[in-house]
Amino acid sequence: MAKEIYKSGNYIVTVDADDNSRLFPIGKTVYDEYNSVFRLTEGLIEDDQLVISYADSTNWVDDSASAYTESTLRTFLRENTGFRPASGGSGAAPVGATPLKTNQQISYLTGDDGDLQTGRQVDFLTLPSANPFGTTERFTDVLGGQTYTDKIAIDWTTYDGNTVLGFGQNSGNPKVNWDTSVTNAASHSVGTYTSGWRLPNVNEVFHLFDYNQTYLLYYPPFNTTMGWTFIFEFWLSTTKAASTTTAYQIFLTGGIVSSTKTNTKQWFPVRTFTVSGTTLT
Repeated sequence: MAKEIYKSGNYIVTVDADDNSRLFPIGKTVYDEYNSVFRLTEGLIEDDQLVISYADSTNWVDDSASAYTESTLRTFLRENTGFRPASGGSGAAPVGATPLKTNQQISYLTGDDGDLQTGRQVDFLTLPSANPFGTTERFTDVLGGQTYTDKIAIDWTTYDGNTVLGFGQNSGNPKVNWDTSVTNAASHSVGTYTSGWRLPNVNEVFHLFDYNQTYLLYYPPFNTTMGWTFIFEFWLSTTKAASTTTAYQIFLTGGIVSSTKTNTKQWFPVRTFTVSGTTLT
């Protein structure tokens, strides 16, 4: 019997005992197992060659000379599409992904970041495959566009097939101490998203930094596009273990630094959104 290894929306990828891969619609009649083509939000899978493309049909990954095995198919789908491990599927589930590119584009020495530009993403603002709205935009609003009416920026590089992180508008003035910023973020409310907000931790903001910019977090949509106030310092929820009266903060020209919790800084909230099709809750 074929093993379920990946799900995405209403579709499932299976692998049989001979490492033959199949794509099935969940809960519907199984299509012809051979010479079948199914279009998904994430791209295209053609069973004969197991050709998987991104939203742009000219961007192909063709492994017809050597068919994918279960292991290599898992890795490819995890790193390049919105597929996720199937519930009850056999074999080890993915445990992570390659870190994102920093977007540093100038090289100062052979072998440095600007030279190698390692990491996933086509570029800093472009996904390697389509988000649930069918575009390759890294950041969208909750409706899949870039209007940001609710002042929420969804970061699709954090999408795991079930949930995704969304960042809210910064607080503007007045500045507050660390305790108050934690409390304020937890009580943040906008539109129908009235709960679940919190102050982001260090790891939740590291991947937002654009190291091709002087001000690491001041680019669309984290500027006037989303109604942000241009501030240099923002509190994070992570306390410094070596000195628990201090916590980490963002300093836009220097990255992550620490500061005494009684000092006053700005803050902005983050929230984990549940994704069902193109509906975020």
